[in-house]
Parts: sequence; structure tokens; C-alpha cells
Amino acid sequence: MKLRTLIAAGAMLPLGAVAQDLDYTYVEAAYVDDAGPLDIDGDGLSLHGSVLITDKVFLLGEYWSYDNRNFDTTSYSIGAGMRWGLKPELDLIADLGWVHAEIDRPVLPDIDDDGFQVGVGLRSRVHDSIEVDAGIRHVDVFDSDTFLTVRGRYYLTRNVAAGLGLRFNDGDTGWNVSLRAEFGK
Repeated sequence: MKLRTLIAAGAMLPLGAVAQDLDYTYVEAAYVDDAGPLDIDGDGLSLHGSVLITDKVFLLGEYWSYDNRNFDTTSYSIGAGMRWGLKPELDLIADLGWVHAEIDRPVLPDIDDDGFQVGVGLRSRVHDSIEVDAGIRHVDVFDSDTFLTVRGRYYLTRNVAAGLGLRFNDGDTGWNVSLRAEFGK
């Protein structure tokens, strides 16, 4: 019994050894599959960026381009967010932004719409090389859509991370793989 407890405690020890703060100045590129900000099946690319402008406030921007067999979709957003440090390695984050989306359809007229998005979540550095975040996001463009996100990143170097993300809503699951470069540390 004591041996199992020691082994379990030893396996969890790296999770408590956090030496790096969270960085909010970054650029991230991703391949997305059914994971765009709109509830449209397809795959494509996204580009995200954020710049920390005060200790708590950051600006953010996103660009998505994905397609399926019937049409191409492009969207972009700009906004601002805040972070509240719950612990040195754990932040509560919230953001609000404006979104523009366009759907190019080959036979029907193209459509576009403007709207907003709002999100709240937790972001944590659970190990020197591992960061995770989870949250809920609501996007109101064309039609309202609310989804849950879960992401993890593995830091290949101090400022470069590879990531994997999942998105869940209405029985639909999307995923993405990404590469992030951070500049604020």
C-alpha cells in the first residue's frame, strides 16, 4: 500500500514543479478540422495572435479559412481580454470581440455577417513543458453557437509550443493541431 502511494506521488511530482509564467504575447497557426468559429463542417487553417498591453489586459485577433465540398468560409475577429491570476501558474481569462464571416457558395449568392463572440475559461501551466486551457465560447454570427474548448500545448523550447485542441457542441467534435511562438517572456 505504501509503495503504491509513493509511486503515485512520484508520478504526480512533475505536475507541481512549475517554473514559468503564462505568456499572452504570441502568434499561433493551426490546421483545423470541423473546428472553426462557425458550426460548419470542413477543414482549413487558422491564425491567432495576442498582445499583452498591461498586466491584465490583452488584445487578440483571429483569422480562419476553411472549406468543405460545397463552399468556402472565411472569418476574422478582433477583441480584447482580461486575465486574473488565481495562482502564478493559473489564470481565469475572459474576452469579448467583433467577428466578421463570409461564406462563398459556387451557385448561390455569397453571404456575409458581422457579430460578436465572448469567452471565459481557465489557462494553466501544469508543468515546465505543458500548458492546458479549457473554456466556453459563444459566437453570434449568422446563427448563435456556444461550444466548449479544451486545449493542450507541449513546449518544444521556452517560446515554441506544439498543441492539440478539441471543440464540443451539439454532439459535434472538432479538433486542431497547432504551432505557437511566444514573444513576451
